[in-house]
Amino acid sequence: MKDTFLFILLFSISLLSCNSNAPSAQSEIVGDTVFADPNNTLMESQVPSDGISSVDLCKCLTEPGNSQWAIENRDACNNLINLELGVANWEVVNFSKEPELNRKWDELVERCSGSSLVETGVEQVDKNNELVPEIGTAYGYIWEYLDTEAQIYTTLAFDGLIFRSIAYAMNGETDSGNFTKIIEISGSWTAVDAQTAEGVIKSNNVPVSWTFSSDYTSLTNNKGVVFQRVQVK
Repeated sequence: MKDTFLFILLFSISLLSCNSNAPSAQSEIVGDTVFADPNNTLMESQVPSDGISSVDLCKCLTEPGNSQWAIENRDACNNLINLELGVANWEVVNFSKEPELNRKWDELVERCSGSSLVETGVEQVDKNNELVPEIGTAYGYIWEYLDTEAQIYTTLAFDGLIFRSIAYAMNGETDSGNFTKIIEISGSWTAVDAQTAEGVIKSNNVPVSWTFSSDYTSLTNNKGVVFQRVQVK
């Protein structure tokens, strides 16, 4: 379902029910792609400052999202990533529908983390590189969970070092074009080993985790919900 391949990224209705601040999370990151000025003039919030120039781009991408450094430098990191990609807010870009931006994102992540054949010396990054070919959107994979009884359809995706998830109300329909988005969440993730990953939801710093089957065709999240891997390209 390519039209559900949004930023995708995870969770079932059981996760949604435990997040009482879900609407605020949705309003924080949901929106259309916003590009920087075509004349390359920067928005005022993107003009480099001492705060931006002093942060390390690769540390922004690899630092755990709940660390003190990441929390203190979140705005500066976001502005720096925006400048690198040439967008106003990278967190609302639908990379699946923006191939050029997706390419730039992959190059940015590779620049900071190396390829799967290169050891960077950063343990969580090197382990991520082992998992990404089996689970990541750069290789054409997203993850789906369908709860027909609750009429909830949920997608999960691992974009570089970011996970993204969207839950939809199915409204008694089978065509995803008629589904209604309920919530979209995102955060950072890192591999624990070749079969396990963990992450932190950006909006509330809640930890999450996933265990992958030996053949990477399914994953089980920390709520016990099983997602199936889907090839989309």
